[in-house]
Amino acid sequence: MDKAELRPLVLEVLRREGQTHLHAIDHEIRRLAPEYQRQDILELQEILWELLLQGVLAPGKNSLNLNLPFVHVTEYGARCLEEDALVLHDPDGYLERLEPHVSDPLDEVVRESVRESLLAFLSGRFIAAAAMLGMAAERCLDLVIAACLEAVADPSRKQAFEGAVNDAAGRIRDRFDIVRKELAALSLPEELRDGLDPLWSGLSGLVRYTRGDAGQPVVRAVDRSTAHANLLLFPQYCKQVYELIGHLRTNRP
Repeated sequence: MDKAELRPLVLEVLRREGQTHLHAIDHEIRRLAPEYQRQDILELQEILWELLLQGVLAPGKNSLNLNLPFVHVTEYGARCLEEDALVLHDPDGYLERLEPHVSDPLDEVVRESVRESLLAFLSGRFIAAAAMLGMAAERCLDLVIAACLEAVADPSRKQAFEGAVNDAAGRIRDRFDIVRKELAALSLPEELRDGLDPLWSGLSGLVRYTRGDAGQPVVRAVDRSTAHANLLLFPQYCKQVYELIGHLRTNRP
């Protein structure tokens, strides 16, 4: 078995037993996965090292067993378990969960930006994680702009909208406001209309980690909790973006 197949099994074992050791996890995975082979314990050990480095696990089981191969789930890891947020520590699983949120194939720029954001987060590079997720959010804005331009049938209205977006150029807040106004003028279904302000607030909030109001590059401090929350929220933002795009494709204003 490869690490992508093993990682969710390891997380499942840790959900049931927060104080354990390598060989107990190995035993449980043998029970859960008949295809697990003896040599796969090396991949298992690599996964445990990754979780140790990411702060999900720490060495030791209790006061009598303080060292490896004994391990325990940390306070941060326990919080992830309570919030069902350990998916962030399973990059393949996170992306697999992201894909079903959208009706079309996920845009490549969005997918790769989110992947890099998640890998940066797992490496403890929280500013980089925020920057890459901001790139994904900005790409979502571009996708909605393209869908609006494709959907608007009236030439003068399309020209005015395109001109306003182009004039805003790198002023990301202005671009969000222009698109928000265009969408607000449309006859959107109630669920899309009600979710528009939270969606735009969320996406623009992600972009502000990398850009100032005038579009200039910025670097803002980001802690693990903030990066963690942003990654958990992004799949819902992505789902709403693709629902908007789907509606615009089938309902030309």
